[in-house]
Amino acid sequence: MSGLRISAAHSVEGAAKEDVEKLSKYIFQRNDCSEKKCTSENQGTFAGFMTLCGGDAPTDEHRVSVDDSECSICLSTYDDGDELRELPCGHLFHCPCIDKWLYMSATCPLCKRNIFGASSCCGGV
Repeated sequence: MSGLRISAAHSVEGAAKEDVEKLSKYIFQRNDCSEKKCTSENQGTFAGFMTLCGGDAPTDEHRVSVDDSECSICLSTYDDGDELRELPCGHLFHCPCIDKWLYMSATCPLCKRNIFGASSCCGGV
């Protein structure tokens, strides 16, 4: 062998289904400027809104910037009705994409922060 060592710090186990399901889950809606939510000031600066699943309060809705409007795992843009999961670090992904990832490794695929106790690394969404 060529002296390659695998450190224990690099082997991260996957998360349990219960832990994954505790993470925030949202429904995505594309930015539709015919609605009252879009003004000339913010037109084109965000791709859409995400609403917390089961949430009804205005604080349960967040904007998704154009830069964050694509799943970094499958590389598809978010469409109306897509379920998104937000990790503690603030990164967003399609639920089926990130759930499968988290069952294998309990880290964010972008910033590599562990989902257990990770705080926002990039200013959130």
